[in-house]
Amino acid sequence: MRKTAVLLCVFGLLAAGFAVYGQEDVLAKLRAELIPEAGKKTAYGIPLSLANAQHFADWYYTIRLTPEEEALWEEALLAIPAPCCDDNPVLRCCCQAHGRICNLTRSAQGLAKWLIVHRGYGVEEVRHAVLEWLRFLVPNYYLAKALEDLGLDPREYGLEPHEAYEACYQGRCEVALDQGGCGGMGLEVKVSPPAVPPCCLPSG
Repeated sequence: MRKTAVLLCVFGLLAAGFAVYGQEDVLAKLRAELIPEAGKKTAYGIPLSLANAQHFADWYYTIRLTPEEEALWEEALLAIPAPCCDDNPVLRCCCQAHGRICNLTRSAQGLAKWLIVHRGYGVEEVRHAVLEWLRFLVPNYYLAKALEDLGLDPREYGLEPHEAYEACYQGRCEVALDQGGCGGMGLEVKVSPPAVPPCCLPSG
């Protein structure tokens, strides 16, 4: 009887261990598939870096689009949910309904403008590049969403449900980008520690 109890205990521990490793494998696989790392080379020539967020956001105001370019820009961004308030597209986050814009979506919109004007990108290319940028900025949102889409509870993988990472709806618009916020609502993008010189921005 005692021997049986010991065996059951061992088997239970082994099963628990396999379950943990299985969870780690699922999360690691999703992370490898979805989340680009800092410094990753992009198709448009600017490695991913938080230091570039300010420049991307500035392009939102400084780059002017022709009517044809604006139509392309809108088509590309309307199809991407804003991770900070995902019942809105990244083209018009919830803040814009009140005449403002958070820097998370402003950086995405500015990057899209630059890609259209300076790289001649089409709709699908813009979508891919903007999604890559957003997944870099808000990795936990996309990981939690992917787990939920698989019918899994993110809390079993050390994450919160994806709603917890919707910064606008969690009152984190003024929190720094790397701290799970929107990077502020003003002209200066909030990043901590303080931004370092931009990484490999082209002159164009």
